[in-house]
Amino acid sequence: MREKIQTLLLLSLLSPVTPGAEATILKVSKTVNPKNVLHYKVKYDADTCELASKVYGEWKMDEEDGRWKPLSESMSMIRGPLEPKMRTQTVYEAEFVTDSMSDFQNKKILATDRVRVKIEESEGQCVLSNEVDLRGLTVQVNQLHSKLTMFGNVRWVQIIGENANGDIVNVGYDKRGNRIKDLDPKDEFLKVE
Repeated sequence: MREKIQTLLLLSLLSPVTPGAEATILKVSKTVNPKNVLHYKVKYDADTCELASKVYGEWKMDEEDGRWKPLSESMSMIRGPLEPKMRTQTVYEAEFVTDSMSDFQNKKILATDRVRVKIEESEGQCVLSNEVDLRGLTVQVNQLHSKLTMFGNVRWVQIIGENANGDIVNVGYDKRGNRIKDLDPKDEFLKVE
């Protein structure tokens, strides 16, 4: 009996297992501890190019020791506005919202609070993308960067990405939703080249 269990255990360890892949679909940073970056991620099957999980958040803690920390382990005042909530999901597309995105919609920065995630196969590779409706312009957002007050309220947000033509989008909005014309790095905006 013992030999049979050992054989089964050995066979299970030798069996080919294709682990799921994961990808960051959007990053969020802030001026306080700017190296601690929240990555919205999704797992997918690299063989079929199908989504295999809901969108989830993980911090890359580069202000500290570089470890990954699940958003779910953050204090509720941090986690609450950033936690992704799934609206729809199929194996090729998903939509999620956060309370912060809803706030951006209320301030007319975004036309809708939803982030659409898509996966497709291109030249033998799985390609993941996101879409956000930025005042009528569809943008694939790479990073959201914001300055917060000491109470955690957003003073301004910088949106960095690209439009459907591949042109760089780098825009900022104040807490009322007004466009900021000069995104000067001395004011803690990220420099985009």
